Amino acid sequence: MKKRAKEEAKDRILSDDELRVLWGALVQPEAVTCDVADALRFILLTGQRPGEVAGMSQGEIIDFRKPAGARWEIPAERTKARRPHVVPLAPTAMEVLSAALVRRLVDGDGSSVFASKFASRVTLARHSLSQGLKRLIERMKADDGADADAVRSLQGAPPTPHDLRRTLATGLARLGIPREDRLAVLGHAADDVHGRHYDKYARLKEKRAALEAWERQLSLILGGEILTPARGPIGRT
Repeated sequence: MKKRAKEEAKDRILSDDELRVLWGALVQPEAVTCDVADALRFILLTGQRPGEVAGMSQGEIIDFRKPAGARWEIPAERTKARRPHVVPLAPTAMEVLSAALVRRLVDGDGSSVFASKFASRVTLARHSLSQGLKRLIERMKADDGADADAVRSLQGAPPTPHDLRRTLATGLARLGIPREDRLAVLGHAADDVHGRHYDKYARLKEKRAALEAWERQLSLILGGEILTPARGPIGRT
C-alpha cells in the first residue's frame, strides 16, 4: 500500500532557555500533579522512554541507599527492545525519586513510583505525561521579561515527552560522550549478531559517567537550581 503521507524524522530538541523555563514550570507545577512533573523531569535527567518512566515500580529501583551503585533495572517485558535495561541513578535523578517515594509513603502506595490520580490505575499512564506537558506549556505566560522568547518558542512548537529524551541524547553528544555510551544510556540495542548474542556488557560505569556529566551541564544551564524539589498539586488528589 502507498503511504498516505511522507514520513519525516522528528528532530525537536529544547534550547537552553527553553530548558530553563520548562524546568522552572515543573518545579512549581500549577497545571499538573507533582508526580507528572517529576516524571517529566526524570525523563529529562535520564533520557528514558516516557512509557517506561510512567510505569516504573518501586521493585525496579535497586541499591537506592547506595549512591555509587543506585540504579533502575527495567525488566525486558517493559522495554521496547524486549531486553533488560539498567539505568544508573545520578544524584539529581535520585533526588527526584526520593521526593516521589516520600509521597508514596504518605499515600500508602507501596508499588508505584509516579502515581496516577485515577483510582483505577496504579502507575501513571503514558498519555498523562503528554497531556500534562501540553497543559503546562499552554498555561505559561509570555510576558515581556527575560523568558518571553523561550515561552513563545515552547508554545509555538510544543515539545513532547519524547523530545526531552532527544534533548538529553543531543546534550550528551555535545559533551563529547562516545556514541556507544550514548546508545547504552538510551537503551538502543545493537542490531547485529554480535550485539544481539555476544556483547552482554551493560556499560554501567560509562552510563553513570555520561548521566552525571549531563546533570552537571543541566545544572549550569539552570543556574544551580536543579536540585529544587517539585512543589505543587500532589498525585492521587
